[in-house]
Amino acid sequence: MSLDSIEAKIGSLAPDFTLLATNGQEVSLTDFRGKKNVIVFFIRETTCPQCRTHVGHLGQLYSQFLEAGTDVIVILGEEMEKAKQYADGIGLPFPILCDPDRAVYNLYELEKYFLLFQRTASLVVDRSGIVRYLKRTTVPNVWLQESRELLGFILSLDEGQPIA
Repeated sequence: MSLDSIEAKIGSLAPDFTLLATNGQEVSLTDFRGKKNVIVFFIRETTCPQCRTHVGHLGQLYSQFLEAGTDVIVILGEEMEKAKQYADGIGLPFPILCDPDRAVYNLYELEKYFLLFQRTASLVVDRSGIVRYLKRTTVPNVWLQESRELLGFILSLDEGQPIA
């Protein structure tokens, strides 16, 4: 795994990372640069029902995201076997990336709050690698409406721009 040390905030270059996906491929954030926008979602825990619902919604809207020139990366702070079980249980059209030591979580300032509550986040990184949308929280209820909000944001981000 490789990491840059740039702080993630709206308008900044998104910190790069490379993680192993449940399909066996290594995926880097820079793989999308110049090609597609990308939604990055950090799952709080495999037991979080709101996160599971949100990831399921991202899967249901995946074709619409692709039509809008946007891909989806979902990151889980677990070992590969648990991540595969999670992905298979939901039936996702995209792989889940494994971050077992949560180094990428920490890179994106998603350390555990008061050492108890895992922080989670949703980002949109544009084709240039710039963070355009960022929502961090310890309260996973926000994810219940997030998928549609993300689709609306993606569509507004690319208004007037030809989709490659």
